[in-house]
Amino acid sequence: MQNLDSRDHKILYHLLLNSRDSLSSIGKKVGLPKTVVKYRIDRLVKENIIQNFNTMIDVFKLGYTVYRLNFVFQYASPEKEKEIINYFVNYKNTWSAASSKGRYDFTTAILVKNPNDFYSFYEETLKRYRYFLKEIDFSQLYEKFGYKHATLFTELPHSDEKAYEYRYTGKIVDIDDIDYKILCLLAKNSRIPSIKIAKEINLTSTTIINRINRLINMRIIQRYSISIDTNKLGFKPFNVNLSLRNYDKKNYIISYLSNIPFIWEIHKAVGGYDLELSVFTLNFEHFHKLMEDIRRKFPDDITSYNYLYVTEIHKTNFLPEQE
Repeated sequence: MQNLDSRDHKILYHLLLNSRDSLSSIGKKVGLPKTVVKYRIDRLVKENIIQNFNTMIDVFKLGYTVYRLNFVFQYASPEKEKEIINYFVNYKNTWSAASSKGRYDFTTAILVKNPNDFYSFYEETLKRYRYFLKEIDFSQLYEKFGYKHATLFTELPHSDEKAYEYRYTGKIVDIDDIDYKILCLLAKNSRIPSIKIAKEINLTSTTIINRINRLINMRIIQRYSISIDTNKLGFKPFNVNLSLRNYDKKNYIISYLSNIPFIWEIHKAVGGYDLELSVFTLNFEHFHKLMEDIRRKFPDDITSYNYLYVTEIHKTNFLPEQE
């Protein structure tokens, strides 16, 4: 765990909620001059605690479908596993890719607008690597939401208020190529200045700012945030899959889970499991105690759970580049 003080934690927290916020604004919130805030942010980046500044985009509103695949490997040498991982990392429509321990060895999410594109990619994947894939778990993401938690940061209160929410509704918001280019640039770096975006796209900065505000008002841009190496803050990342016996209790269970500060995000999907959780805990013992407490709370409603311990994130791509 890195040696960070309370103001480092506060800076991280405010960047998590809005990574496009100005240095002056963050400084006022944490009680530091903007020059010191810049120095501290640069240090957090250099130490790889902040891995990147990202923009969380509601891909459903842009017409994307999210397919998830979990794999258990077999007969695969370390070199072959690396080849399979790189195959997914290099695919332009891969949304995320991570290695894990537990129920599955590798997990990935694919973004496509046309289901045929996913099927073609999936067929090619099986032609190349079916021999090395002992198990394949498939599901389609339907909804995900996360909270304004401060669990990772000291001296900050817990909040069960939602920070973002993506939900498939079938409704697509109409944007043009310029909007999409703006989104791609913000997805790679949420702190990119509007004037730099304007220069790349050959428009005025006023036009860029107006377009960004429109994308926010349409809820396509859900949040400016950061990716953090949680291990360096002393927390271990887990993905948990819950199977329910009493499905009617699902919303009640979600309401209860939202008040647990260590539960960061909840997913709903077609296929796969009834509920999926992203969890950060202090260690494995803490994780198992947390899950047993949840099961004791709902002894007749939760049948079982399995989990993945995320060991390495290979790719996070908040928006594919346009062809």
